[in-house]
Amino acid sequence: MPRTVSLDQFEGRARDLIESILEQGEPVFVTREGAPIAIIAPPEALQTTALSDLPRWEEWLHELKESLSSASQGAQNPPTLSLPQPPEIDKSMLGFDLRAGVVGSDAGREFLRSELARLGVPVTDEKLVNDIYTQILGLCEDKDKVYEDDLRVLAQKAISQAPQRLRLLSVTVTSATGLPATAEVTLELGHGPAMRREQGDGPLDAAFKAIQRLVSLEPEVENFSVVAATRGSDALAEAVIALSAEGRRVLGAGTSTNAIEAGVQAYVNALNFLLEERPAS
Repeated sequence: MPRTVSLDQFEGRARDLIESILEQGEPVFVTREGAPIAIIAPPEALQTTALSDLPRWEEWLHELKESLSSASQGAQNPPTLSLPQPPEIDKSMLGFDLRAGVVGSDAGREFLRSELARLGVPVTDEKLVNDIYTQILGLCEDKDKVYEDDLRVLAQKAISQAPQRLRLLSVTVTSATGLPATAEVTLELGHGPAMRREQGDGPLDAAFKAIQRLVSLEPEVENFSVVAATRGSDALAEAVIALSAEGRRVLGAGTSTNAIEAGVQAYVNALNFLLEERPAS
């Protein structure tokens, strides 16, 4: 879910909030007495598929529509939403067509492989492709519609759990006003744990630098966001990051009650996809 502000909060600092929205590109949900009345987002977020990269896009969109619908019951002119729909995948191209009695095919498996490469999550290991394909067929059976993000999320999860991939073991950060932040990161590199300590402009910058030294790769961070995935003071933070390197762009996601740890986990997961085509060291 995007962050929310009450109507009173919005009226008190409307200019600052709007400038923050334009700068960060993140939508803000405006509520009155706990009921949603508006969503504010930069034009490019609504005119492109940028919002569809957010985790839980389908669920969030459904919740948003339901909330606004409930809030507007009884009104003469209920609000309408014009938000981009996430790209849908033709199930038959995946080799799933119950009317034809087809549940899985070599052509469907190859289509999945090509789609994952197009989505920036190339998978070269045959066993991993088969595992992902089996999960996708199960998803086709469970859901009326399957979207690009479904393929990407399942593949990313499978890759992050595959052997010889990076795995975050621990991250410790320290920071003080006026001083550089320090991060100590320990990763499982496939041949044992390794630790690195680095300084940066902030906790995440320091942690990212430590990881870069550990894997000898310095990708560019194209986009990064953290949102509250649940409610309350102990809410889960959900981080999404876009990295690019060597002509490839990938997404990674991480979840934790600690926003810094969620961001570092997202970074590590994204690196797993960048390193997928490289031999394990």
